[in-house]
This record gives sequence, structure tokens and C-alpha cells, in this order.
Amino acid sequence: MMKLKAKLILTVGVAVLVGVLGQLSVSAASFTTNPQIVRTKTAVNLYRNAARTKKVKAIKKGTFLKIADVVQRNGKITALETNHKQYLTANQSFVAKTAGYQNPKKYYQVHYQQIKPYGKVGYTVKRGFEGIKTWYIMRKMGTFAGYDKYNQATYQAVKAFQRRHHLEVTGNVNEATWLKMGFTKHAWTATDSYVAPLKAFAWQGRQAHINAMIHQATRYMGNPYLVGSSSSPKYGTDCSGLVMQALYAGGISPVPVSAIHHAYPGNEWNSRNLWASKKLKHVAYRHRQRGDLIFYYQPGTHVIWHVAIYLGANRVIESWPPRIMVQPIRNGQRSNVAGVARVFN
Repeated sequence: MMKLKAKLILTVGVAVLVGVLGQLSVSAASFTTNPQIVRTKTAVNLYRNAARTKKVKAIKKGTFLKIADVVQRNGKITALETNHKQYLTANQSFVAKTAGYQNPKKYYQVHYQQIKPYGKVGYTVKRGFEGIKTWYIMRKMGTFAGYDKYNQATYQAVKAFQRRHHLEVTGNVNEATWLKMGFTKHAWTATDSYVAPLKAFAWQGRQAHINAMIHQATRYMGNPYLVGSSSSPKYGTDCSGLVMQALYAGGISPVPVSAIHHAYPGNEWNSRNLWASKKLKHVAYRHRQRGDLIFYYQPGTHVIWHVAIYLGANRVIESWPPRIMVQPIRNGQRSNVAGVARVFN
């Protein structure tokens, strides 16, 4: 009996030891194929050479890296090579394969393919429409007085123009009327379809996405405030139009809010739709961070009427009459902060 117990204990002990060694072996395994993107589990070093003897710098836990190759020497894996030709450990105890940076599922997801226009490209412009095409039409008809909303005067001027040029008299500007006004076929669709190019990648982290968003917004600096506008940086925008194009650059498509629909009647206040979206994380004002959206309410009504992008140091970039500019987070024109929404979490 004693021998049987001893044998059983020995057998169990060996099994446990084998299991432990197996776990150690798995936990210490190195990548054998290219993981494409990794995220560091702890602080690790980057090196200039695959032998990892010439240190470049240390990178912190949670850093994303694009991997170009798995480096082997004499049949042994020595390192992962990044897309910047730097090297780090291939040990899975320190780095994990990942799909890349992403928001939690309940928030707007980060896109890594160019965002497509959402809505009808080449829409007919009618009464109540705003935006860049309306701005062009009103200036052509001589009815623009600083506010680009397709009003009754513009409607009547377009009808008169159509009669003179033997076009169907509708008072609306379709492609045929647009071309007769002297504008190009390219402008008819390009004005609608502009979506800021993606400027951040899956293997970059939160700060890179914030930088992409802010960089796009700064491209509009000095352009005029134009209601209902959200197009190329060669034009002006309004407050939410500026934010939408900045979001696109960071990889966020806040549908059903879109740059195209922004010119449609009833979409003037997309700042309110963004504020109401459950896909943005609302945080306390005291916890505001660079890249957050700052929402403002109208004095007296407490209705949302403005949104800006927080730059840090109590400054925002915004579109507010008369232009797109950097301003203090509170000033004499709009100081009633409704709250803060975080885009990248």
C-alpha cells in the first residue's frame, strides 16, 4: 500500500511539474510568424539591431507597433522588426498580437479604411438647403449677404435664370442648372463627397488619432464660418462641420450625422445630434483632455448650439463667426459649457 501511495504521489508530482513547465513554455513562446500588429504587455526596449544590443529607447506598456518581419538567426527567433526598422523582443510574455487600437464596442468604432461619403453625392439644392453649393449659387445669383441658406430670394432668382436659359423652371438647382451657371461637373459631386483622408493607423495609439483629428481641423484655420458646410479645407465650415471632418481624419464616422447631410434642412444643428449620441463617452469637465469635444448651450434656453475641439491648456479650435480659429475654452461670445465628450477611449 505504501509503495502504491508513493507511486501515486510521484505520478501526480510529475504531472504537475510537466503542467507547470508546459505553462512556462507557452508563456515564454516567441512569435514564429508575423503578428502584423502587436501591443506591449509591459515596458520594453527598442533596438537598432536584430541582436538587440544597441538600444534606441524604452516604450511603455500598451504601445502599438506595426511588425514588418520576424527575424531568425541560425534557426532561432531573435526579434521582431518594426516598420521603422527597429527591433524588439518576439517573446509573447512581453508583446501580444492585436487587431490594433480600437474604442470599446459601445462607442464609435475606429475605421482603418478610408471613410466613404454617407448620403447622396450630387444632390439637388432646394429652399432651406445650406452648405458650399448653396454658397456658390447665392453668390452667382447675387443673393448672398453673409448667410448661405437657400432663401426665397434665391429661389426666385434661380427661376428667372432658368427661364432665361430655357431650362425647366423649378427654382431648384439640379446638375443641368448648375452647369448652365458656369460651374463644373466635377464640383457638382466633389463638393459633396469630400471626406478627410485617414491620418492614423491601426498600429498607432490614442494620441496619434487625436493628433490626426486636430491636424485636420487646423487645415481650416482662417476660413470663414459658413453654416451647414463641411467639405474640403479650401472652404469654410460651421462648428459641427469642422468637427465632422476632424473626426473623419481620426477614423471616426459618426453616422447618421454626415458631411453631406449637414447641408440638408433640419441638419443645421448637428452639434445637438453629436451631443445626444450614446456612442460618445461623456466625462466630467474637470477631466477634460486634449482631443475631447466641448459642447456649449445657448444662454437662457440651455439648448446645445455649439461644439469645439479641446486642444489643452484651456484652448479650443472652433468655427464661430466670423472664422475658424483657436480661442479660450470660455470667452465673451460663448461661455456656457454643457459638457465634454470623449472621442477616443
